[in-house]
Amino acid sequence: MGALERACAAFAFGLASLAGAAVPAAATNLLDVYQQAHGNDPRFRAAQADTSANGTVLRQARAGFFPVVKVDTERYRTRQKIISSNNPVFGEGETTFPTTNTTLSITQPIFRKDVIERLAQAKGIVRQAELLLLVAEQDLMVRTTSAYLQVLAATDALALASAERASLVHARDLAREKLKNGLGTITSQHEADARLAVTEAREIEAENKLLDARQGLKEIIGTELMTYQTLRKDYVPMPPEQPGRALWESTALEQNLSLQARREAVFIAQQEVKRQDAMHFPTVDLVMTHNRRDAGSTLFGGGSNVATSDLMLRLNVPLYSGGMQSAVVKEAVFRLQKTEEELEQERRAIERAARGAYQGVVSGVSLVRALGQSVVSAESALEAKSTGFKSGIQTMLAVLDAQRDLFAVRRDLAQARYDYLLNVLRLKQATGTLSENDLRLINAALQ
Repeated sequence: MGALERACAAFAFGLASLAGAAVPAAATNLLDVYQQAHGNDPRFRAAQADTSANGTVLRQARAGFFPVVKVDTERYRTRQKIISSNNPVFGEGETTFPTTNTTLSITQPIFRKDVIERLAQAKGIVRQAELLLLVAEQDLMVRTTSAYLQVLAATDALALASAERASLVHARDLAREKLKNGLGTITSQHEADARLAVTEAREIEAENKLLDARQGLKEIIGTELMTYQTLRKDYVPMPPEQPGRALWESTALEQNLSLQARREAVFIAQQEVKRQDAMHFPTVDLVMTHNRRDAGSTLFGGGSNVATSDLMLRLNVPLYSGGMQSAVVKEAVFRLQKTEEELEQERRAIERAARGAYQGVVSGVSLVRALGQSVVSAESALEAKSTGFKSGIQTMLAVLDAQRDLFAVRRDLAQARYDYLLNVLRLKQATGTLSENDLRLINAALQ
């Protein structure tokens, strides 16, 4: 077998290895990785904690309708010295005695408008927290899938770079042998050497990207995986379930979870304006106090133990606080305007995201199909130029160019398939319909 035949055989072996490499039986699938991420991702766990914290706001608001009970106790010692007195009852002298003063007070709110507004606001905060947790969960699905597919894409890129390097090694050896035998040119050898150097550098870069992709997935799930599934070679991308970009955009503007959370933020800001304005309203409380004073002595001599109970209806009418409350209301109004602008910004961003994801899915279907045809054409071109090179019709440079083009289109095809899958998830995320079932569909495309 000649050098050219050995080069072609090595090249074919590299492609066959790339296409039919066996996947370990213990490869971790996407659903297993997502379950690990669900329990270990710090960002999602922080969102869970934040939701739990916001869940207590409703209980805090309801507390404003219940009575406040408190006990104040004072115990002190009094030193009294009578220096002189015109009252014959008192004689000169000095005495020291203890006093205990205990007061039990119960305050039951009757009318507090700010508490009423706070309760409505708290309900909005809880609703927003629940929506944000769903947003975090969908974000976790996308981040986990993206990180997993990045590992697969980086693995494919490394395999392609290794196969291309192996082919170029044999092409370089062929160029050297032909030059040695007087059948080649120094230009062909230099070209082969240059292409090999670039490919070796690309292989090193692919190795680094693979390591970084694995670390990116570890950042989410907390552990580094050693085995992964791969995307099936026969996987065929499908167009969106419902045709028409406008339908997806309108669905996103209606159902997107982040947008719903922003709407709740506007409601919360509106309630804050009402709550602060309610501080101008009178308050009515029912107050009951029970006081017991136990004094070891008195000015008149002898101790005393006195119990006093009071029941009162307390009306508090705010009149003037130096303009403080009016300024607080104005602040709340400006913050409401800020929240409304953020809602509009979010609405536009969601509309753009839905449009981009939809176009990505639609174009991804066409792109994968077109690149698949390009691979077939590039393989035929390489085979023809390799045959022509053996016959002396084609140059080494033409073969190297064909080989470079084939590997480039294979890389583009692999990346296009992964991009399509991510755009499907992003489209579902934009419309607020992303669920674990969508991960199962992607997982079914893996082997």
